[in-house]
Amino acid sequence: MSKESAEEKLLKMMQKSASSVAIKPPVQGALKKKFKLSFSINALNSFLFLGILACIIALGLEMRSGIFLLNQEVEFSPESKADVALSDIALPSIPSANYYLQKINGRNIFKPYVLKTVQKVAAQDFAQRMSRYKLVGIAWLDLPETASIMIEDRQKKETLFLKQGEQLEGVTVKTIYTDRAVFSHENEETTIKL
Repeated sequence: MSKESAEEKLLKMMQKSASSVAIKPPVQGALKKKFKLSFSINALNSFLFLGILACIIALGLEMRSGIFLLNQEVEFSPESKADVALSDIALPSIPSANYYLQKINGRNIFKPYVLKTVQKVAAQDFAQRMSRYKLVGIAWLDLPETASIMIEDRQKKETLFLKQGEQLEGVTVKTIYTDRAVFSHENEETTIKL
C-alpha cells in the first residue's frame, strides 16, 4: 500500500466538503422583491426619438401662432386715449457734450499736478511760506529720476504730487531724498522732512 500524501488528503477533504454543500435554487419571493429597471439601447433610442418628435411638434405650433400674430393688422388711431399727456411726462435732460468733455479732460491722478495759474511769490520770508506745507510721502520706482513727493497744503487741505523740477507757487522742487525734499526759490533753499 502506498501512503497518501498530504496534498491528496487535502484534495479529498475539499471534494467531500464541496459535495456536501448543495446549491439552493433562488426563492421566488426574493426575485419579486428585487425590481431591476433596465433598458436596451433600442428602447432608449425609441424614447429619445419620441422626445425629439414632441419638441418638433411644439416648435411647429409656436411658429404657427407667431405667423398668425404677424398677419394681424395693427391699428394706430389718433383717437386712442392716453392716461397722461406727453407734455406732463418729466423726461430727464441730457447734458451737452461739453459737460462730458470737461469730465474727461479733468485731473488725471496718474500725472503730476500742475498749477493752472502761477502765483507770484510775495516778498515775505521763503521759509515761512513753505511752513504751511507738510511732506506726507516719497515714492519712486527703480531709479532716482522717477521719485515723486506727496506734499499736503495745511491751509487748503489738499494734497499735491510733485516731481523734481516741478513748481509749487513759484517754488521749484530741487532735490528729492528718501526722507526729505529740498525746495528752492531764486537763491534761497529750504528742506522739508517727513
